Amino acid sequence: MIRDQVLRHEQLVADCMKVRGFEYEVTVPGDLLVEEARAAAEADGRDIRAAVEQASAARGTSPSPNELLVAGLEPRQQQAWGDALWGTDDTAGCMDSTLQAAARVDVEAGLRRAEAILAQAKSDPTVQSAERTYVACMTTQGYAVTSVDGIHEYVGRRAEVLSEEAGQKLEDKAYARHDACVRPYNQTFNATHLRLLGGK
Repeated sequence: MIRDQVLRHEQLVADCMKVRGFEYEVTVPGDLLVEEARAAAEADGRDIRAAVEQASAARGTSPSPNELLVAGLEPRQQQAWGDALWGTDDTAGCMDSTLQAAARVDVEAGLRRAEAILAQAKSDPTVQSAERTYVACMTTQGYAVTSVDGIHEYVGRRAEVLSEEAGQKLEDKAYARHDACVRPYNQTFNATHLRLLGGK
């Protein structure tokens, strides 16, 4: 069933985004809801055009959970979230890198495999070495993080005891440093993750 396949892929994308330090809500895409409305109208002998127009209108007036999620992020984090999801010129995004795993018929097996691959990628010696390099890069500038995923907790913990203005300055500087330090790690992790997804 198409919905099962789509939701399986959505879950894999959410898992991938979590590894990269971002939230992603599993949801049924609006295009699929419109197509399901069309198919249901056709099967029931109802007005197909009206069903499609109604579903399209509902889709247009209801932002997706991820649109709302991104809207609440700072501009720099919005860009980072989008790069993690869709990829850049140098790295594959979660949307594409999970397609192979999502194509599997057995949902539970696919999810278990994706989780195992993510764990395997994170424990790969080259990825761990890249993470140590990231930590050293951050530490030299006074940011006491212990992992790539630790930046968000670090910023939140530090910012909550500062004034709003000082907290914003800390956040801007910390994320700017993170963006610079994390680039080599992301390239290493993405290459390793894609290799493992391909069964190599």
